[in-house]
Amino acid sequence: RELLHAAMSSSPEAKMISKYARLVPSDQDVEKGTLVFYAADTMNNWKISILLEELKQPYDVVLVDLMKNSQKKPGYMKKNPNGRTPTLVDHTVDPPFSVFESGAILMYLAEKFKSTLLPTHPQAKSEVIQWLMWQMSGQGPMMGQCMYFKRIAYPVTKDADTRLEFSIARFQKETVRLYNVLETRLEGRDYLCGGGRGAYSIADIACYGYASAYWWTGITIENMPNVIRWLNLLSKREAVKFGVNVPGISNLGPSGPTFERLRVDKKLQNDIEEHAKKAGRAWFGWSDLTGMFTKGETSPWASHVPDSKAGSSKTGSARLEK
Repeated sequence: RELLHAAMSSSPEAKMISKYARLVPSDQDVEKGTLVFYAADTMNNWKISILLEELKQPYDVVLVDLMKNSQKKPGYMKKNPNGRTPTLVDHTVDPPFSVFESGAILMYLAEKFKSTLLPTHPQAKSEVIQWLMWQMSGQGPMMGQCMYFKRIAYPVTKDADTRLEFSIARFQKETVRLYNVLETRLEGRDYLCGGGRGAYSIADIACYGYASAYWWTGITIENMPNVIRWLNLLSKREAVKFGVNVPGISNLGPSGPTFERLRVDKKLQNDIEEHAKKAGRAWFGWSDLTGMFTKGETSPWASHVPDSKAGSSKTGSARLEK
């Protein structure tokens, strides 16, 4: 592994972005016999990079450019038929093995490297998997919908305050409920699973990214001391510090802020909120970020918003303004 790491860092076409991660230009530049992580700058992708950093395994990173809808290209969809990120391709086995869906990737890596981050005892393992499934079926999707209606649909929907009122209220309420589930679980605990105060596991890794993105959801956690304490504890881990900066390139391009910068930079958050207020919108969104950082280019989430023909007021779908 040490020799492979040295070889990886010496390639002129690649850039080391952490102790273990090498950002490469394309599929053609990946190192033979290593792990390849296809990533975009989202909290869902942080799960994989954080775990790889915890495992101290060298890995190549190929940027999935959401601005170009790269996740929908045939070559990528052969690896991930769902056309989303993240994706892992394990080139340490022959033939190379593809894994998609973040939870499946976490389990695959933890088991492959026999990590204590996924216990082997049936009950302890089940507890970790239960919280992993909670994240994948509840926290991630519900917070994702809360973000979608506030940050993507709202800025581009006519009469958004009226048409999206129910959707925003519904997913905001569910997001708060899920934060309260975390708050209750973390009472008297440092980590989500395990006896006593718990033991760090892939369940914590899976839940960290979305839980830390409360500003993006428009939710306050001021009255959730257990969640705040847990987030602070995890954020101090070296693997987390590196993992949240993979791939290190914003979905808005090199000049745009990464999700991690958006998470921690209070001045930037205020500037974005003010930009939305000046436009007369209650919620900031990707239209503010594209206006501030890409001179109004298409949002990386444009494919998530139906056009005027696909949108339907009967189903409550967002519709682009003409």
